[in-house]
Amino acid sequence: MKDRIRSFAAGLGINEVGFTEFRDKTAVVCLFPYFSGYFPGNLSVYAYSLDYHCILRDKLNLLSNYLLANGAAEAAGYADIGPEIDKDLAYHAGLGFYGKNSLLINPRLGSYFFIGYVLTDLKLEPDKPMDGACLSCGRCVSACPGGALSSGFNKERCVSALTQKKGDLTGAERSLIKKAGYVFGCDICQKVCPHNDIAFSPMPEFTTDRITSLTADMLEGLSNRAFREKYGRYAFAWRGKAVLLRNIKILDEECDCEN
Repeated sequence: MKDRIRSFAAGLGINEVGFTEFRDKTAVVCLFPYFSGYFPGNLSVYAYSLDYHCILRDKLNLLSNYLLANGAAEAAGYADIGPEIDKDLAYHAGLGFYGKNSLLINPRLGSYFFIGYVLTDLKLEPDKPMDGACLSCGRCVSACPGGALSSGFNKERCVSALTQKKGDLTGAERSLIKKAGYVFGCDICQKVCPHNDIAFSPMPEFTTDRITSLTADMLEGLSNRAFREKYGRYAFAWRGKAVLLRNIKILDEECDCEN
């Protein structure tokens, strides 16, 4: 049955599938590679294309329906429930190993992938964690603008987290965003990772309708409703126009304070 599930998933463009146990269910864990190249701009690669939540949901629904048609009484898809849960499931399903940047690395995809899974009552033999290991070159630790990887993972120093933080930022936080050059997200630790030399996305959903940069001219003058209508299909829109405009202005301003 596992081979049949993998074959069906491959027909959906999902070539990395693993199985593990989760809360008395079987988790059919899938990796969705999204890397489509680097382009000049100020958005993280994962935010270039249409919102990955929708893409994953549609494919996981198809996989769930396949399981229901082949003996399952229960099957439901989940995407982006929580980074620790998602990574832990993928690790135990044999789909990757942890890197120094706290991300999961797959030897065939690097770290540029989303994680989704279907929970089902089907009893399927769990896969074993992968034997591979991070090269431990330390490039991500050295390159991180905020030093967020110097000792484990410090979310308070992570630029990706700061670009999504609501409200006023400290001078030090603003300086980190300006230093990194991102309006939403951050790819620096992934860009320098040698495991990502092979990163690619065979999934056309992540190679079309791309937006790689945001400017004040693109957002100012839009009502919140107009903003949602124009950009609501993109992952960067979830925090709203105000946070994005704040970050754009940070990149445009003279900001060298640390207080």
